[in-house]
This record gives sequence, structure tokens and C-alpha cells, in this order.
Amino acid sequence: MLDAGIAGILGSAIGWERDRAGKSIGPRTMALVGTSAASIVAIGAVLDHNAHLGDPTRSIQAIMTGIGFLGAGLIFQTKRSGTQGVTTAATVFATAAMGCCVGLGFQAGGAGLTLIILVILRSTQFLEIAATKHSAEDLE
Repeated sequence: MLDAGIAGILGSAIGWERDRAGKSIGPRTMALVGTSAASIVAIGAVLDHNAHLGDPTRSIQAIMTGIGFLGAGLIFQTKRSGTQGVTTAATVFATAAMGCCVGLGFQAGGAGLTLIILVILRSTQFLEIAATKHSAEDLE
């Protein structure tokens, strides 16, 4: 279950970024998503290898379907501010994908995916802040 621990640490890093950005999902939730995904895929892989009963691709399909439902619950719409939670839902989906990657034994791929997720979240947040600031200056 070393893979579950690695996925938990990587998921926690992603959650830390979301928490730092003031979003609703933080390190604990993302660590649980990554750990759970890695564990479920690893169990499927072990069953496939040892008993010829499992198939890790079926586990991945089930995880991503379940995460889709979880993500749908994170997205909501208000009249005042429009649609919210889409990025958070997409981040949960990406964290589950990272967990699947680690659960299949691709720890370096999972770490690389975590880095890509963090770069996307951080860089686009800076661009959004700059665009909002520029837009406010145009209104003055």
C-alpha cells in the first residue's frame, strides 16, 4: 500500500493549492481521492495478476464514473455569480486520475501529473487575477 501513501501525499499537495486559493476542497479531501483511487486500482491489478479475477481498467472506469458524480455535486449555479465549482470538480477528476496512475505503479507519472495540475492551477489563477485587475482599470 505504498502506492496509496504516495497518492495521498500527491493528492494532499493538490488540495493544499486549492486550500491556498480559498476553494472549498482542501488537502484532506484530495488526499482521500488520490489514496482511494490508487488503492482501488491496485486491488484490481492484484486480483488480475494473482487470481485472474480482476481487471484494473474496470476499476479505473468505476473510479472515474464515481468521481464524475462527485464532481457534479460540486458544480452549482447562482444568479449573481453564475456557475461555480467547475475547476474544483475538474481538479477532483484530475486527482483521481493521478491516483489511478500511481495505483498502476506509475509513481513518476503520477508525480508528473501532480506537477502539471499544480502548474495549471497556479498559472491560470495568476492570469485570472491579472485579467480582473486590467478589466477594473479599464472601467475607471
